[in-house]
Amino acid sequence: MNKLILAIDGGATKTTLVAMQDGTEIFSATTTGSNYQAIGTAQVQKAFELLWQQLAQAVPDRDVAVACFGIAGIDTKLDTQIVEEVIHKSIMSSPFHVEKCIIENDVEAALRGMSTPPATLLIAGTGSICYSCTKERVVRAGGWGHRVGDEGSGYWIGQQIGRAIMRQKDGRSEPTLLTDFVLQGLSFTEVDELYNWLYAADYTNARLASLTSYLEPAVAANDFAALQIAKEAAASLAELVIATLQQAGYQSGAHTVYLNGGVLKHNPLIYTLLTKQLRAIYPNLGYELCHLQPIDYMIQRAQKEYTE
Repeated sequence: MNKLILAIDGGATKTTLVAMQDGTEIFSATTTGSNYQAIGTAQVQKAFELLWQQLAQAVPDRDVAVACFGIAGIDTKLDTQIVEEVIHKSIMSSPFHVEKCIIENDVEAALRGMSTPPATLLIAGTGSICYSCTKERVVRAGGWGHRVGDEGSGYWIGQQIGRAIMRQKDGRSEPTLLTDFVLQGLSFTEVDELYNWLYAADYTNARLASLTSYLEPAVAANDFAALQIAKEAAASLAELVIATLQQAGYQSGAHTVYLNGGVLKHNPLIYTLLTKQLRAIYPNLGYELCHLQPIDYMIQRAQKEYTE
């Protein structure tokens, strides 16, 4: 019987492990997040150890040919060192023997799973980041978090929507339909309720990013503020792709840019403006929206390593 192949997708809120054998999924489990920047190394260690324990209880085999860890929060050399140490400790405390362990940023792992180099992946979800893989190297732009980056992301758009609403309340800008859509969508009657919701003790970045869902209906209604936010988001995302392609040394020729994340999937104007701006500079680029879940691409990443 073939050895186990494991794929682990670790984000800030959840971590999913899938075990494959003979090309068939035989086990899956999900636990808490594993971005050490969000929850600390001790909690990450516990999350991985729990997954190993659950796998051991469900699967009799102990030999793992490939384990692919795609983990959010691996952005620097120090991050890599910290995460690798935590993962290797968790493996050592488990009953499993892992022949090949791949530990990568989750976006890089997904890109390597979905395509062979050269290719590029732009993600605009709660955050924004772009990766490009060539046969020689991997480069990136963005992904620096909401404090210093994430332009064009769901968080950024939510922030711009909130600002537009507050500016209207102050009389500093013209009325915007964003106010009506947001208040109705959240069952609020006045802007003060929105303010209290955003500054409540249980606030998360995802809460602010959720306001992005009100952008498209306002754009469809030709609301000026919404249109401006969409245009700026598209321009910011185009900058990420351009910067990544320049680092990768791309000039011309066939090259696919994969697009993922709710911002790109649910906002047609942003998608259209983004691709239009890129085509003006790189006419030979192709574009493909991602339809699988991140864990599916990480499974493909692990399977590629097993066959290679």
